[in-house]
Amino acid sequence: MNRQPYTLEPLPRKVENFIKRRDLATQGRINSAFEHIIHSPFRHENPTTIKPLYGKKSDRYRYRIGDIRFIYRVDRDNRLIRIVQIDNRGDIY
Repeated sequence: MNRQPYTLEPLPRKVENFIKRRDLATQGRINSAFEHIIHSPFRHENPTTIKPLYGKKSDRYRYRIGDIRFIYRVDRDNRLIRIVQIDNRGDIY
């Protein structure tokens, strides 16, 4: 059962700007995280990396990269992933 990977929607301008302001190593880690969620948006070998959000944001997931977090939505029917927000840990929620 080898399913097609999800498609990442175009990034919002704020997300693009946040990534551009990071150093190259961090940009690489963020791009690797995007590549990971395309293939596996609900699980990661490290159980603290991907977590579902609760409450009003229960349709979203959080991905952790060191002190950076990004929030994304998964459309299972259309196999799309939308990055909603990315920021430092203390500023994202």
